Amino acid sequence: MSWRKFLIIPKVISLQRRAPREVGMRWNEYWASVRQTGAHGDVLWDADSPREAQRYLSLLRQHSDMSLPIIDVGCGNGRLTRMLADTFPFALGVDLAPNAITRAAEESHGIGNLAFRSLDMTAPAVGQQLAAELGDANVFVRGVFHVLDRSARQTMAANLRDLLGVRGTLLLAETDFPGSSLDYLEQLGATPTHLPRPLERAIAAGIPQPTRFGNAEFAGCFPADQWQPLVTEATVIGTVPMRGMDDPGTVPGFLAVLRARQEVPDNPAST
Repeated sequence: MSWRKFLIIPKVISLQRRAPREVGMRWNEYWASVRQTGAHGDVLWDADSPREAQRYLSLLRQHSDMSLPIIDVGCGNGRLTRMLADTFPFALGVDLAPNAITRAAEESHGIGNLAFRSLDMTAPAVGQQLAAELGDANVFVRGVFHVLDRSARQTMAANLRDLLGVRGTLLLAETDFPGSSLDYLEQLGATPTHLPRPLERAIAAGIPQPTRFGNAEFAGCFPADQWQPLVTEATVIGTVPMRGMDDPGTVPGFLAVLRARQEVPDNPAST
Protein backbone atom coordinates (compact mmCIF):
# COMPACT_ATOMS: atom_id res chain seq x y z
CA MET A 1 0.00 0.00 0.00
CA SER A 2 1.48 3.35 -1.03
CA TRP A 3 1.25 6.94 0.24
CA ARG A 4 -1.31 7.56 -2.51
CA LYS A 5 -3.98 6.00 -0.34
CA PHE A 6 -4.06 9.22 1.72
CA LEU A 7 -5.48 11.00 -1.32
CA ILE A 8 -8.70 9.05 -0.75
CA ILE A 9 -9.38 10.89 2.53
CA PRO A 10 -10.87 14.15 1.12
CA LYS A 11 -13.37 12.17 -0.97
CA VAL A 12 -14.44 10.12 2.05
CA ILE A 13 -14.90 13.22 4.20
CA SER A 14 -16.94 14.92 1.51
CA LEU A 15 -19.22 11.92 1.06
CA GLN A 16 -19.89 11.50 4.78
CA ARG A 17 -20.69 15.17 5.42
CA ARG A 18 -24.46 14.83 5.09
CA ALA A 19 -24.90 11.46 6.80
CA PRO A 20 -27.39 11.38 9.72
CA ARG A 21 -25.99 11.36 13.22
CA GLU A 22 -27.95 8.38 14.55
CA VAL A 23 -26.65 4.96 13.44
CA GLY A 24 -30.08 3.43 12.91
CA MET A 25 -31.06 6.30 10.60
CA ARG A 26 -27.84 5.84 8.65
CA TRP A 27 -28.59 2.19 8.02
CA ASN A 28 -32.21 2.88 7.14
CA GLU A 29 -31.33 5.64 4.67
CA TYR A 30 -28.66 3.41 3.19
CA TRP A 31 -31.19 0.68 2.42
CA ALA A 32 -33.64 3.26 1.10
CA SER A 33 -30.99 4.29 -1.45
CA VAL A 34 -30.40 0.74 -2.73
CA ARG A 35 -31.77 0.33 -6.24
CA GLN A 36 -30.46 -3.12 -7.06
CA THR A 37 -29.06 -6.06 -5.10
CA GLY A 38 -26.99 -9.04 -6.20
CA ALA A 39 -23.77 -9.25 -8.18
CA HIS A 40 -24.53 -6.14 -10.26
CA GLY A 41 -26.08 -4.28 -7.35
CA ASP A 42 -25.37 -1.53 -4.85
CA VAL A 43 -24.78 -3.58 -1.69
CA LEU A 44 -21.08 -4.37 -1.45
CA TRP A 45 -21.45 -7.38 0.90
CA ASP A 46 -24.38 -8.93 -1.04
CA ALA A 47 -22.13 -11.53 -2.66
CA ASP A 48 -23.60 -14.58 -4.35
CA SER A 49 -20.73 -16.90 -3.46
CA PRO A 50 -21.73 -20.59 -3.59
CA ARG A 51 -18.45 -21.71 -2.05
CA GLU A 52 -18.81 -19.41 0.94
CA ALA A 53 -22.46 -20.34 1.41
CA GLN A 54 -21.75 -24.06 1.22
CA ARG A 55 -19.08 -23.74 3.91
CA TYR A 56 -21.62 -22.14 6.23
CA LEU A 57 -24.23 -24.81 5.51
CA SER A 58 -21.74 -27.62 5.96
CA LEU A 59 -20.73 -26.35 9.41
CA LEU A 60 -24.33 -25.78 10.45
CA ARG A 61 -25.33 -29.29 9.41
CA GLN A 62 -22.37 -30.73 11.29
CA HIS A 63 -22.82 -28.83 14.56
CA SER A 64 -26.48 -27.71 14.78
CA ASP A 65 -29.72 -29.27 15.89
CA MET A 66 -31.39 -29.08 12.50
CA SER A 67 -34.87 -29.36 13.98
CA LEU A 68 -34.57 -25.88 15.51
CA PRO A 69 -35.40 -22.63 13.72
CA ILE A 70 -32.55 -20.33 12.72
CA ILE A 71 -32.26 -16.57 13.13
CA ASP A 72 -30.22 -14.56 10.61
CA VAL A 73 -28.99 -11.49 12.51
CA GLY A 74 -28.24 -8.52 10.24
CA CYS A 75 -30.10 -10.14 7.37
CA GLY A 76 -30.09 -7.14 5.02
CA ASN A 77 -32.03 -8.04 1.87
CA GLY A 78 -32.37 -11.64 3.01
CA ARG A 79 -30.13 -13.44 0.52
CA LEU A 80 -28.63 -15.74 3.15
CA THR A 81 -31.90 -16.00 5.08
CA ARG A 82 -33.44 -17.60 2.02
CA MET A 83 -30.55 -20.03 1.81
CA LEU A 84 -31.06 -20.96 5.46
CA ALA A 85 -34.79 -21.43 4.91
CA ASP A 86 -33.95 -24.15 2.38
CA THR A 87 -32.18 -26.09 5.13
CA PHE A 88 -33.98 -25.33 8.41
CA PRO A 89 -37.68 -25.71 9.25
CA PHE A 90 -38.05 -21.95 9.76
CA ALA A 91 -35.76 -18.95 9.24
CA LEU A 92 -36.24 -15.49 10.73
CA GLY A 93 -34.22 -12.59 9.35
CA VAL A 94 -33.77 -9.60 11.63
CA ASP A 95 -32.17 -6.27 10.82
CA LEU A 96 -31.90 -2.85 12.44
CA ALA A 97 -33.15 -1.05 9.31
CA PRO A 98 -36.88 -1.25 8.45
CA ASN A 99 -36.02 -0.50 4.82
CA ALA A 100 -33.79 -3.58 4.73
CA ILE A 101 -36.67 -5.69 6.02
CA THR A 102 -38.99 -4.27 3.36
CA ARG A 103 -36.46 -5.17 0.68
CA ALA A 104 -35.95 -8.67 2.12
CA ALA A 105 -39.70 -9.35 2.20
CA GLU A 106 -40.08 -8.19 -1.41
CA GLU A 107 -37.22 -10.38 -2.62
CA SER A 108 -38.52 -13.39 -0.66
CA HIS A 109 -42.12 -13.28 -1.82
CA GLY A 110 -43.75 -16.70 -1.94
CA ILE A 111 -41.38 -18.51 0.44
CA GLY A 112 -43.48 -19.87 3.26
CA ASN A 113 -41.06 -20.89 5.98
CA LEU A 114 -39.33 -17.59 6.60
CA ALA A 115 -40.16 -14.18 7.99
CA PHE A 116 -38.44 -10.86 8.54
CA ARG A 117 -38.54 -8.37 11.38
CA SER A 118 -36.93 -5.03 12.17
CA LEU A 119 -35.10 -5.51 15.44
CA ASP A 120 -32.10 -3.93 17.19
CA MET A 121 -30.06 -6.84 18.50
CA THR A 122 -27.80 -4.46 20.43
CA ALA A 123 -30.71 -3.41 22.69
CA PRO A 124 -30.71 -5.00 26.16
CA ALA A 125 -33.05 -7.97 26.75
CA VAL A 126 -34.11 -8.29 23.10
CA GLY A 127 -32.73 -11.81 23.05
CA GLN A 128 -34.84 -12.83 26.04
CA GLN A 129 -37.97 -11.44 24.42
CA LEU A 130 -37.40 -13.25 21.14
CA ALA A 131 -36.42 -16.47 22.90
CA ALA A 132 -39.70 -16.40 24.83
CA GLU A 133 -41.48 -16.39 21.47
CA LEU A 134 -39.38 -18.91 19.52
CA GLY A 135 -37.73 -21.10 22.13
CA ASP A 136 -34.21 -22.40 21.55
CA ALA A 137 -32.86 -21.42 18.14
CA ASN A 138 -29.76 -21.58 15.99
CA VAL A 139 -28.25 -18.21 15.05
CA PHE A 140 -26.31 -17.08 11.99
CA VAL A 141 -24.37 -13.79 11.93
CA ARG A 142 -22.35 -12.61 8.94
CA GLY A 143 -20.67 -9.23 9.05
CA VAL A 144 -22.28 -7.48 12.03
CA PHE A 145 -19.82 -7.49 14.94
CA HIS A 146 -17.09 -5.80 12.88
CA VAL A 147 -19.17 -2.60 12.62
CA LEU A 148 -20.15 -2.46 16.32
CA ASP A 149 -18.37 -0.73 19.17
CA ARG A 150 -17.27 -2.68 22.23
CA SER A 151 -20.42 -1.98 24.26
CA ALA A 152 -22.76 -2.99 21.44
CA ARG A 153 -20.75 -6.17 20.84
CA GLN A 154 -21.11 -7.18 24.47
CA THR A 155 -24.85 -6.57 24.49
CA MET A 156 -25.39 -8.44 21.23
CA ALA A 157 -23.37 -11.40 22.46
CA ALA A 158 -25.58 -11.57 25.57
CA ASN A 159 -28.69 -11.46 23.38
CA LEU A 160 -27.37 -14.24 21.16
CA ARG A 161 -26.71 -16.38 24.24
CA ASP A 162 -30.34 -15.98 25.24
CA LEU A 163 -31.51 -16.95 21.75
CA LEU A 164 -29.48 -20.16 21.72
CA GLY A 165 -30.85 -21.44 25.00
CA VAL A 166 -29.71 -24.99 25.74
CA ARG A 167 -29.83 -26.54 22.26
CA GLY A 168 -28.91 -23.78 19.81
CA THR A 169 -25.68 -23.22 17.89
CA LEU A 170 -24.18 -19.94 16.69
CA LEU A 171 -22.22 -19.52 13.44
CA LEU A 172 -20.36 -16.23 13.27
CA ALA A 173 -18.46 -14.90 10.21
CA GLU A 174 -16.75 -11.49 10.29
CA THR A 175 -14.18 -9.55 8.30
CA ASP A 176 -10.69 -9.62 9.78
CA PHE A 177 -8.71 -7.27 7.61
CA PRO A 178 -5.23 -6.70 9.12
CA GLY A 179 -4.45 -3.25 7.69
CA SER A 180 -5.62 0.30 8.30
CA SER A 181 -8.97 1.74 7.24
CA LEU A 182 -7.36 3.24 4.15
CA ASP A 183 -5.74 -0.09 3.30
CA TYR A 184 -9.20 -1.64 3.59
CA LEU A 185 -10.64 0.89 1.16
CA GLU A 186 -7.87 0.08 -1.30
CA GLN A 187 -8.61 -3.62 -0.86
CA LEU A 188 -12.17 -2.85 -1.89
CA GLY A 189 -11.06 -1.07 -5.04
CA ALA A 190 -10.78 2.56 -3.93
CA THR A 191 -8.24 4.81 -5.66
CA PRO A 192 -7.60 8.57 -5.35
CA THR A 193 -9.70 9.11 -8.48
CA HIS A 194 -12.36 6.40 -8.21
CA LEU A 195 -14.58 4.66 -5.69
CA PRO A 196 -16.56 1.60 -6.79
CA ARG A 197 -20.26 2.44 -6.68
CA PRO A 198 -21.17 -0.02 -3.86
CA LEU A 199 -18.36 1.34 -1.71
CA GLU A 200 -19.27 4.96 -2.46
CA ARG A 201 -22.88 4.34 -1.41
CA ALA A 202 -21.81 2.81 1.90
CA ILE A 203 -19.46 5.69 2.69
CA ALA A 204 -22.03 8.32 1.72
CA ALA A 205 -24.62 6.77 4.02
CA GLY A 206 -22.17 7.07 6.92
CA ILE A 207 -22.62 3.46 7.99
CA PRO A 208 -20.14 2.51 10.73
CA GLN A 209 -16.53 2.06 9.72
CA PRO A 210 -15.54 -1.62 9.78
CA THR A 211 -12.86 -2.72 12.20
CA ARG A 212 -10.93 -5.93 12.58
CA PHE A 213 -12.72 -8.90 14.18
CA GLY A 214 -10.43 -11.87 14.72
CA ASN A 215 -9.30 -14.16 17.54
CA ALA A 216 -8.63 -11.37 20.05
CA GLU A 217 -11.95 -9.62 19.45
CA PHE A 218 -13.77 -12.95 19.50
CA ALA A 219 -12.29 -13.84 22.88
CA GLY A 220 -13.38 -10.47 24.25
CA CYS A 221 -16.98 -10.97 23.16
CA PHE A 222 -17.32 -14.69 23.80
CA PRO A 223 -15.33 -15.56 26.96
CA ALA A 224 -14.46 -19.22 27.45
CA ASP A 225 -16.30 -19.48 30.77
CA GLN A 226 -19.58 -18.66 29.01
CA TRP A 227 -19.07 -20.06 25.51
CA GLN A 228 -17.87 -23.34 24.04
CA PRO A 229 -16.11 -22.84 20.68
CA LEU A 230 -16.53 -25.79 18.34
CA VAL A 231 -14.74 -24.30 15.32
CA THR A 232 -12.54 -21.21 14.89
CA GLU A 233 -10.79 -20.63 11.60
CA ALA A 234 -9.66 -18.06 9.08
CA THR A 235 -12.06 -17.60 6.19
CA VAL A 236 -12.81 -15.32 3.26
CA ILE A 237 -15.82 -12.99 3.14
CA GLY A 238 -17.13 -12.26 -0.33
CA THR A 239 -18.18 -8.90 -1.75
CA VAL A 240 -19.81 -8.00 -5.02
CA PRO A 241 -17.26 -7.49 -7.83
CA MET A 242 -15.47 -4.19 -7.24
CA ARG A 243 -12.94 -4.25 -10.08
CA GLY A 244 -15.07 -5.69 -12.86
CA MET A 245 -17.22 -8.80 -13.11
CA ASP A 246 -14.22 -11.11 -13.63
CA ASP A 247 -12.71 -10.15 -10.28
CA PRO A 248 -15.17 -10.91 -7.44
CA GLY A 249 -14.08 -9.17 -4.27
CA THR A 250 -12.92 -10.91 -1.13
CA VAL A 251 -11.88 -9.76 2.34
CA PRO A 252 -9.95 -11.83 4.92
CA GLY A 253 -12.31 -13.09 7.57
CA PHE A 254 -12.79 -14.99 10.81
CA LEU A 255 -15.31 -17.76 11.37
CA ALA A 256 -16.49 -19.44 14.55
CA VAL A 257 -19.10 -22.02 15.52
CA LEU A 258 -19.98 -22.09 19.20
CA ARG A 259 -22.55 -22.92 21.82
CA ALA A 260 -23.47 -21.34 25.14
CA ARG A 261 -22.04 -23.12 28.15
CA GLN A 262 -24.71 -24.20 30.58
CA GLU A 263 -24.47 -23.35 34.24
CA VAL A 264 -23.41 -26.25 36.46
CA PRO A 265 -25.14 -26.45 39.89
CA ASP A 266 -22.86 -25.91 42.89
CA ASN A 267 -24.02 -29.21 44.43
CA PRO A 268 -25.27 -31.45 41.66
CA ALA A 269 -27.46 -34.27 42.89
CA SER A 270 -25.81 -37.64 42.86
CA THR A 271 -27.26 -40.41 40.75
